[in-house]
Amino acid sequence: MSFSSSTRHSPHREPRSRTTGAYRLVRTPPGSVEPPLLDAGQRAVVDHADGPLLVLAGPGTGKTTTLVESVAARVDRGADPARILVLTFSRKAAVELRDRMAARLGAARGPQATTFHSYCYALVRAHQDADLFADPLRLLSGPEQDVTVRDLLAGQLDLEKEGLAHVRWPDELRACLTTRGFADEVRAVLARSRELGLAPDALAAFARRTGRPDWSAAAQFLAEYLDVLDAQGVLDYAELVHRAVLLAERPEVSARLAEAYDAVYVDEYQDTDPAQVRLLHALAGNPVSGGRKRGRGAHAGAASRTGGAHAGMEDGGRGGGRGHGRDTGGGRTLVAFGDPDQSIYTFRGADVNGILEFPDTFRRADGTPAPVGVLTTSRRSGSELLAATRLLTRRMPLTRLPADTVRAHRELHAVREGGRVETYTYPTASTELDNIADLLRRAHLEDGVPWREMAVLVRAGGRSLPAVRRALTSAGVPLEVDGDDLPLRHEPAVAPLLTALRTVATAALHPDRADEEEGTAAAPPWLDTETALTLLTSPLGSMDAADLRRLGRALRDEERAAGVTVPAPSDELLARALAEPERLVTHDPAYAHGAQRLGALLRKAREHLEGGGTAEEALWALWNGTPWPGRLERAALRGGAGGRNAD
Repeated sequence: MSFSSSTRHSPHREPRSRTTGAYRLVRTPPGSVEPPLLDAGQRAVVDHADGPLLVLAGPGTGKTTTLVESVAARVDRGADPARILVLTFSRKAAVELRDRMAARLGAARGPQATTFHSYCYALVRAHQDADLFADPLRLLSGPEQDVTVRDLLAGQLDLEKEGLAHVRWPDELRACLTTRGFADEVRAVLARSRELGLAPDALAAFARRTGRPDWSAAAQFLAEYLDVLDAQGVLDYAELVHRAVLLAERPEVSARLAEAYDAVYVDEYQDTDPAQVRLLHALAGNPVSGGRKRGRGAHAGAASRTGGAHAGMEDGGRGGGRGHGRDTGGGRTLVAFGDPDQSIYTFRGADVNGILEFPDTFRRADGTPAPVGVLTTSRRSGSELLAATRLLTRRMPLTRLPADTVRAHRELHAVREGGRVETYTYPTASTELDNIADLLRRAHLEDGVPWREMAVLVRAGGRSLPAVRRALTSAGVPLEVDGDDLPLRHEPAVAPLLTALRTVATAALHPDRADEEEGTAAAPPWLDTETALTLLTSPLGSMDAADLRRLGRALRDEERAAGVTVPAPSDELLARALAEPERLVTHDPAYAHGAQRLGALLRKAREHLEGGGTAEEALWALWNGTPWPGRLERAALRGGAGGRNAD
């Protein structure tokens, strides 16, 4: 689709003559997509008509293709695309599914494909009390939730001193309240509690039965945490799903949801947590029988303040409990794709029992367990790689699924030969990274393997990617990190800006202390030598080791000329020069240009903050003082991998 730069229909601008080369919007007609050739396992899934179905699908077995073809076949049989819901776990996967289904169906309106959290937000928003909430609910991001939990924990000690604390942490844990690690543990407890449907009272009762004073304190903290979120009108992601589940389990809401969809599809079912399974049970499972027991929330009617449900809700909005009745009636259409061998997100609350218990949890209309299908052809991995995976999966029993389907799931048929698996052990992490870089370089230089055909997979992106990136870059291995895997604060173009902003913010918060060191040779208290060298060698300063040595020698010579017999080390002089950029004016730009520019940027950003400006304005001043805006614009226009990174 081309884009228009014409504004001749705008009521706020004068009409202008059309020039040669002007753009105009042209709708691209949907292209026809030929149906793929399906194997027997895929065809059995596509031909499934009604009722629940679990599909075991390993990597490269055509799972997404089968899902799309199953939806297309259902539409061809007369189903309304608007009455088909597809749920997955990432925005990227949801976009891909929407695009592929729209292309396959060739229709202007395809089925709804969305993430669990997006669907839950829409459900909660639809039942939000308009009188109490004029603005939409806001979701806490992960970093925002970290800050909230850490602030509340840090405030516990002050509240105890004033006799106002409502949370009593065990004495052995009180020293940990201000540590980041303890805050992470508490946040995990809060999330797991809500995923299991535990209200603060239910968690406290469980703590009393087990004799765990730390869990009792966590229950009290959970009530306080929810009160704070209520007051702010925000929700975290675990609480969002919990509120959506409570809504969906209400009989009248569950009935409306059942009428809204003829079929529900779930991708990557092995990543579901107990709360998401309960949501699916309300959406497409069996009707929930009576006798459900739920714990009460910390305060009745809290949902009316958070938009989670109506004020008169049975659970008090924030309550909930585990356990729900099972009824053999129902058996609505729910098709779930998953692989229990790929259940790797336990640390996020995913429970492999969800997929293992699917046949019993979602029974057919006659009360029998749901059938289990299997995709048995691997189109991605060679036979040698599949043989290696079989050696591992033999040690991972799946006792709650039919033995014949598990055997077929793990004994995949490869469409091509080849593949190789090698295992290495290393004494240190740095040795491992050095050898990875060596293997990649040898594959490229000796075997002629293109860089684009290599990949490095890591277990935890936030902790591992920065070290891998540094090691490969220093070894001369070009790499491109998936933007979804690298936190924004670790991006090479962002990290120096945040470091510079933190530095000038420290100086602006303590202006008197910053001025005390003016005129001395020591590094200023708000700019230590390590930070100064990091900024000088970053893209903000663009200085290399040779420039640093030349500027350091020049600053020491300047000190001697001023009568200082033993000048301070050059790194301290460099830090002082950045704090007082006027000292750099007389030096040769051939080696001092980067420091001169960086010093001026820091001074300008500091003046913004000291003059009452916001952090955003100071950051904007830093950004505009770099050559990056122009470079990124040119890179984006060139397209390709560099253009994607620039975007």
